[in-house]
Amino acid sequence: MQKANSHYAWSSPPTVLDLQSHQVDIWRVHLDLPIGTLGQLEATLSEDESQRAAHFHFPVDRDRFIAAHGCLRDVLSRYLYCEPGQLGFSANHYGKPELNDHKLQFNLSHSGDFALVAVTQEHRVGIDIERIRQGISSQVIAQQYFSKSEVAELQALPLELREAAFFTCWTRKEAYIKAQGLGLSLPLESFDVSLVPNEPAILRATRPDPQEASRWMLHSLQIDSNHASAVAVESEGLEFRLWDWNINY
Repeated sequence: MQKANSHYAWSSPPTVLDLQSHQVDIWRVHLDLPIGTLGQLEATLSEDESQRAAHFHFPVDRDRFIAAHGCLRDVLSRYLYCEPGQLGFSANHYGKPELNDHKLQFNLSHSGDFALVAVTQEHRVGIDIERIRQGISSQVIAQQYFSKSEVAELQALPLELREAAFFTCWTRKEAYIKAQGLGLSLPLESFDVSLVPNEPAILRATRPDPQEASRWMLHSLQIDSNHASAVAVESEGLEFRLWDWNINY
């Protein structure tokens, strides 16, 4: 069972990105973008992405979708030295997006004011971010989707810690499921993660194969006080590099 690395600081990316096999790049994107920047990103989207954006009822949701998916294209194009609009995507049997004709591994998540993009050379990777919402029925949801040991650990915490612990657990589990690329065919109760806020992220157990846990690492990310986030990577001892996205870097 693996523990996460210590926290890193977010910084501006270099002009030339040289991603090595032992590195994982995480990009933090502020989704509240100027109209001009949003227009630049929208112009790079595929027809399918544009149609999906148009289906949102509220303009703010539409704009955040455009920002997240446009930024994903911009980020990947920096590693592949191509135009963002030239990238082609497909999906595996369970719906996880993949690049056509490239081996670069990536994952996208967005919630609230932020999006996160994780990029690696050869490791399966998943990332999740959730806006911490007040007053949700965390105990009820946990009983439905968390493992028995996770529910017990959550209930043993002081009341004032349970909401943060719930979102900590949720993002770690979602990141691992997304990295596996198996969608909901991988039950949330089939593995255990640590959930106490500000303690190391650990994939504690995997079922039915107990050895699977040793092949993965979890890492918690500090976004801001209103969001919880985590990344799961199929490897150990990797170096995380945290970049703040800016179209004019």
